[in-house]
Amino acid sequence: MRRQAVRPLGPILAFLAVLMLVLLAPLSPASAHDAVTGTNPDDGQNLETVPEAIDIVFTDTPLSLGSQILVEDDQGENWAAGEVEISGNTASQALKPDTPAGEYTVTWRVVSSDSHPIEGTFSFTAAGAAADPSSTPSTPASSQSPPAATTTEPTTAPMTDTAAPASEDAGPGFPIGFVIALGVLLLALAVVVVTVLARRGRTDGPGSSE
Repeated sequence: MRRQAVRPLGPILAFLAVLMLVLLAPLSPASAHDAVTGTNPDDGQNLETVPEAIDIVFTDTPLSLGSQILVEDDQGENWAAGEVEISGNTASQALKPDTPAGEYTVTWRVVSSDSHPIEGTFSFTAAGAAADPSSTPSTPASSQSPPAATTTEPTTAPMTDTAAPASEDAGPGFPIGFVIALGVLLLALAVVVVTVLARRGRTDGPGSSE
């Protein structure tokens, strides 16, 4: 009698494990937090007057829940007015109309699109106070001149924050439910393959006599 060699299951299991890792790796959602791509005003910018609002632009849309932007003078007084407004990838904070001239520190904290809080700070200086709308003299409609168009240069200088910058080539993540379902399916397939091979080994184990 001769005994037929049974194929070892170790290499097969290793191959299935590697196959699962290769298939699931591209499907895992990106873990990088949102990063700041620019602010208005820029960090360290000198302005003629205090702006009406502070804008912070992110790589993705932050969550409005828990967002906070403080605009404090050198005495620590906060001149922010109202709540933070989220519009697309931009978080905006209005300032009080009577905000005086001076040096200001902006401290922000938002919830990243991946539900992780991120924060940072920057500063600017204003030589003049904010314009008070109530002090603007009214003029007849016939003598009013069209308002001058104002443009704001895009700010692209990255800010320092506590979150790691998002990868430029990171693609959109797949739903976690889809990833789990695919993993379960591959695991079930591996179990079936191992079971079939084990049964075949037990059946073909004793060799036939010559």
